[in-house]
Amino acid sequence: MAAVSVKGCGVDVIEVARIDRALKRRGFCSKIYTAYERASLEGRSSQSWAARFAAKEAVMKAMGRGWQQGVPFDSIELYANVLGQPQIRLLEPACKTAKDLGITRFVLSLSHTKELAMAYVIALGEE
Repeated sequence: MAAVSVKGCGVDVIEVARIDRALKRRGFCSKIYTAYERASLEGRSSQSWAARFAAKEAVMKAMGRGWQQGVPFDSIELYANVLGQPQIRLLEPACKTAKDLGITRFVLSLSHTKELAMAYVIALGEE
């Protein structure tokens, strides 16, 4: 069994009000969130949308790549596992980028208050 090593970590904090305003702008949701995410977040609080935005930013930071380096927001998808824990699923081109970097999985933690949302991500891979 190969040893697992930390390939990167990322954290992001965002004001919920900023995402609340952005949600009202045309095109924001489809540029940032996948169809699955939009459906699962429908009717949820701005804090939930903001926490997922922060998670996408934190994933990019953990990978050392951002949307300017070819990792669009909608190529990072958040979903809940059977226990309700947030998980990360990479779509193309983020999936290829992670593979090229030797990243095989992520550990994610989300939190929010009324005003702020944050995400912390650890990128893991084999040594």
